[in-house]
Amino acid sequence: MQPVSVVVLGAAGLVGSAVSSHLRSLGCSVIPVERADQPLSTPIQADVVVNCNGNSYRFRANQNPRWDFEASVLTVEQSLFDISTRLYIYISSVDVYSVLHDPSRNCETAPIQPSSLDVYGFHKWIAERIVEKFAPRWSILRLGTVVGPGLKKGPVFDLLQGLPLFMSLDSLLTLVDTHTIARVVELLIDRPGESGILNVTGTGSALLRELAACAPHPPRLAPGAESKVYRYHVDNSRLRSLLPVPSSLEIGRRFLEQRLGVNPCMS
Repeated sequence: MQPVSVVVLGAAGLVGSAVSSHLRSLGCSVIPVERADQPLSTPIQADVVVNCNGNSYRFRANQNPRWDFEASVLTVEQSLFDISTRLYIYISSVDVYSVLHDPSRNCETAPIQPSSLDVYGFHKWIAERIVEKFAPRWSILRLGTVVGPGLKKGPVFDLLQGLPLFMSLDSLLTLVDTHTIARVVELLIDRPGESGILNVTGTGSALLRELAACAPHPPRLAPGAESKVYRYHVDNSRLRSLLPVPSSLEIGRRFLEQRLGVNPCMS
């Protein structure tokens, strides 16, 4: 790809740090902004903005909708008007879909009923519409559950640390690693014709019970977790037409292997 100037919002986070590192390795000039809710000291102009900012804690969004609106919606609006760019890439979530367990109903063109979404998904959906309205050219990446260096939360992290799980072991997850996300950002910058909405997640689902079998600690459930069964199975056919994508289970197992230094499922 041709080196370009890129503003990465949320550059210190899990996704933002991976995107920043990857783009620098390609020769891009990366302008990191750790938090998009902090006023910019000077106006910024860049070829590309990659917005990895926003709240990623679903439970906190549902507990405090006003805080989440400010973190996930207002910061997007602010960045669109404060930074001049030709391409705006917004990191969203598959939680914007009304149906998460049926790939035929969560492809990129699937109809969404905003009233059916929880606070977290609804605010991501609103932010997407703001990007569509005001960005000169845009891409929206709807991510599954993210794993990668620097992971600090989520069910895979809890398995690694031996912490209580807040969902049933019968839950199905759709996983994606930060390296894949960074490669997709590279592709979108290099091939602007691929703009639009894109589901960025592994193929199929990973059963949490199978991942737990590869973890270094026996799984523990928080009170009430057994009744919380999440079922994610998201269509990623468009992504697979652009680059090879492993299965969600393979992504989860590979991440555990990298963190533990051994193949835990074979030991």
